[in-house]
Parts: sequence; C-alpha cells; structure tokens
Amino acid sequence: MKICMISYSSFFDSRVQRYARSLLQNGHTVDSICLGIKGKKELQAVYGIQPYPLLIREYNERSLFAYLKQMFSFIFLSTIMCTRLHFRKRYDIIHFHNVPDFGIFCTIIPKLMGAKIILDIHDILPEFYMRKFSVSENHISIRLLKWIEKISCSYADHVITVTELWRQRLIERSLKPDKCTVILNAPDKIIFNSQFKVKRNLKDQRFTLGYHGNFTEPTGIDIAIKAISIVKKSVPDIHFLIIGQGREENYLKNLSKTLGLKDYITFIESVPVYRIPRLMSKVDAGIDPKRDGVYSGETLSVKAMEYLAMEIPLIISKTKISQLYFDDSTVMFFQPDDEQDLAKRIIELFRSYPVKSKKMIKNSKRFIQEYSWEKYQNSYLNLLNILVNQDKPGS
Repeated sequence: MKICMISYSSFFDSRVQRYARSLLQNGHTVDSICLGIKGKKELQAVYGIQPYPLLIREYNERSLFAYLKQMFSFIFLSTIMCTRLHFRKRYDIIHFHNVPDFGIFCTIIPKLMGAKIILDIHDILPEFYMRKFSVSENHISIRLLKWIEKISCSYADHVITVTELWRQRLIERSLKPDKCTVILNAPDKIIFNSQFKVKRNLKDQRFTLGYHGNFTEPTGIDIAIKAISIVKKSVPDIHFLIIGQGREENYLKNLSKTLGLKDYITFIESVPVYRIPRLMSKVDAGIDPKRDGVYSGETLSVKAMEYLAMEIPLIISKTKISQLYFDDSTVMFFQPDDEQDLAKRIIELFRSYPVKSKKMIKNSKRFIQEYSWEKYQNSYLNLLNILVNQDKPGS
C-alpha cells in the first residue's frame, strides 16, 4: 500500500513516526506532509519515510490571528501538496492527524479519486478550546467546533482516537461505534526500553526527576517546579531535568529563577524522539504533573507510558484518565494541582528507593505488555486492509 501521513506537526512527531515505521516494516511506502524545522532547508528521509515539509511554525504565536494564519497556510499548502503527490503516486490511504479537524478536507481530490481517508483525533478540540479560552460547553465557538468535528468525522472513511474515554465521547456526538477505533499512544519499544537505563547508587549520586514534552498550562510543569522548591529542603541533592518547548517556556524559566532553583533544574530544548531515552537514562523517576479538569484531565500522556517502558518509576497526577489506565501498584499518584502533595510523593519515593521503585517497575512491565504498540499496530494494519478492500468485489 501507498500511504501519506499529513500532520500539522514536526516530521519527528512520535505518534506519526510510530505509524510510519510500522507500515514500512510491513512492506508499505510512506510519505509525510509536515512542518519544517527551523534552520534546515531540507529534511532527509528517516527510516525510509519521505518528508515533505511545508512551512516553519512559530510556536509562541502572540495573537489568535497569527495562530490561525499559520494553520490555514498549512492546510492550503497541504491541499496543493497532497493533490500533486496523489496524481504522481496514487495513494491507497491518506492518514490525517488533527489538529485541526477541518484540515482533513485537504484530501478532497484524492478522496474523489478513490483514496481512503483516516482522521486521527490526537486532541478532542471542543474540550481543548473550552479549557484554553475558559468558555462553557454552550458557547457559540464550542458549538461550532462540535459541528466541525461532526462533519469531519462524517467525511472520513474511519476515525482513530487515543483513549476509550474519547471514543465514547465521539460516539455520543459524532460517530457510529463501528467507525471509530482506539489506538492508544503506546510507546514504541524499539526506542523506549530499558537498554539505556543506568543502575543507580543514591549514596554517590543525586536523585534526578525527569519530564519531557510540551510546555503548556495543562501539562502542569509549574506545579512540579514548585514541588522541587519544597523537596530541596528535605532532599538537598534533588535535580529536575526538563526537556521540551512551548509557549510557557519563559514563564517556567522565570519561575525556576524566582524560586532559586538554578542549581536544581536543567532545561533542554526539544529533541527528536529517538534521542529522549539516552537523555533520560540517568533519571530516577519520571513526573507527569498534568492538571485535572476539562481536556487536561482527559488526556493520557504518552510520556507516562514511555517512562514505564524504560523501567523508570512514575509519579503522576490522579486525573480522570490516569485512574482509568493506571493503579497504585503501577504508579505513584498525587492529587492534581497540588505541589505540596507532589512534594510528599517525591520525598516518599526517595526515602523508599529502590525498594518501592522495583515493585512499581515489576508491575509496569505487565502494563506495557497489555498496552503494547505491537497490539495496536496489528489493529491499525488490519484496519487499513479492510478500508482498502471494502469496495472490491467479493469483499
């Protein structure tokens, strides 16, 4: 099969890369229409995935106009690129990754020519904007987003989303059950495994916590930074490694400076996903400090499962979604939006290290086996075969 991935994200988007590598390993060809990388005029193929970068996104847009201008520019250019490539290559499947939902209509010409279209809902947008702009579900903008979601789902031949919670939400307002599949944002064990993990001796080394991902308000990194300022009084050798970027970057760095944490926190800019395990190899525990509530409390972070796959104990906020997938034997919970409780859990893990962490790691192995990428990869490949063959005689 010939497949084209379209995403308003970097070529190194981990979810897109996992799909693409799985396809390549099974003999299919994959192109990727994506964002470019600042400072690089061209992108080389990686793992055999051919990138077609369209524009460079400035992630810290200062206005709604700037944000929408970049998004619509990408969709316009994607329409041209997708159509041009389809005339040359005749894709069997075009897999569009939101945001935005309406971007899926860039595939209109290939769809009319017979290509099957998948809408992959990474983020459920009505809830995302309810949180981002602090508006109610009845606000006109949210009703508009629900309508866009509905027509986008109707246009797609199939819809994929990332959790059972969101699948049920989409079925309630936009979809028939047999048209939506859950493919969890499970870690790729080729990249995220224990091969880089360093055995620690806390008598000789500091206790290091890790976070990697976006710098946005829902992720709650500021809560973790505040917790570090509390923990350092009891654990002088505490250290926090933060990898990522986003619109909250300046705020987080200033907060760290204000709290006098220069010697306790290290910020590293975002790196390609395949470099994360080596950077995290010396981390004693991962933190997922996500806030609770609308949207935030319903998103299951891939970083959480990546820590488990690397056999790194995880401290995670007890949100609606984390309780659905994890339990106390696998992770250490803390109350969301509560730096005091997070600080207590960090100190508790430090004082019981490595006894408690070994028990958590043992149980996390079972979790990773149950929610392995291999399982979801097979579901995805089966879905593609069904879509491609459903219109053929005798199917």
